[in-house]
Amino acid sequence: MLQSKLIGTGVRALGVLAIAACALWPKDAHAGPQLALDLDYAGGVDEPGIGHGTGGQLRFGQQLDLVVVSLTGELGVSYHTFDGPADPSHYSGFVGGRLGFGKILEPSIFAHVGYGSLNVADEHDWGPVFDLGLALDLTVLPLIDIGVHAAYDFQRLDTGNNLDFYRVGAHAALVF
Repeated sequence: MLQSKLIGTGVRALGVLAIAACALWPKDAHAGPQLALDLDYAGGVDEPGIGHGTGGQLRFGQQLDLVVVSLTGELGVSYHTFDGPADPSHYSGFVGGRLGFGKILEPSIFAHVGYGSLNVADEHDWGPVFDLGLALDLTVLPLIDIGVHAAYDFQRLDTGNNLDFYRVGAHAALVF
């Protein structure tokens, strides 16, 4: 039930991002590439055998500055490793976006969809992945953003089970 709500919320968030881009697109909007690195502390949510761990994401995107808001389309990869008896790890590739509000201190919401693998005891369980989260960025220089984030990740596995985990961490982005 929670997973279907998360998927629905993620799809709606991506739709809102697309509508906002179309509705708010000014003729003099500034767009530029962005490269970001996230460092995460992660943990399984009611997942037997999957404890806490670390990992990160590498994201590349195109940031569109729409005066009061910014919209960033993203493409990325992630890798997380967890404590547990079978040495579980997870990696994925994803696309999505984020919608931010403000300039110097910028709260944002993000959502991604993709495909990933849960590796447990040298076995790979593949399936679609979704995430939904919040971030808070500080523009240190016009080219550098640093911030913190929290996200809920969900993967539908081949076995019919689900992998649910949370991520909290810090990130930095270069905006060209």
